[in-house]
Amino acid sequence: MDPRAVTLRVRPDTAELARVRRAVAAWAVDAGLDEAPARRLQMAVDEAVANAIEHGMDGAGRVMVHGAPGRGRLTVTVRYRGARFDPTSAPAPAPGDSLRRRAEHGYGLHLIRRLVDEVAYRWDRGTNEVRLMTRRG
Repeated sequence: MDPRAVTLRVRPDTAELARVRRAVAAWAVDAGLDEAPARRLQMAVDEAVANAIEHGMDGAGRVMVHGAPGRGRLTVTVRYRGARFDPTSAPAPAPGDSLRRRAEHGYGLHLIRRLVDEVAYRWDRGTNEVRLMTRRG
């Protein structure tokens, strides 16, 4: 395990999102990410954690946000206990959907997939794990 890897425990409260954004910004600097990919990763993690809090959890427990720098990249993993939901298999919103409908149903998942270089999902005994990876350049 990389000694620079860091884990943040987040209460199931959207007020915690500012703390998550600050942590991801700091991890991105430590990983040597350029500004644009760092901002995109920050937005994607914010959306993934917000989705976990608002849709995936029952209000109990914590969301674990883990940052792991690598060679020219940063991987952030969001883990939480709750209903099984694979964001990588959710369909993209239809192009004809209204902006209101997109905001309500799945556009955030589409946005996550567009913002980062890789999105992976794993389910293990009641725990969802969404892994977001961005490369340096």
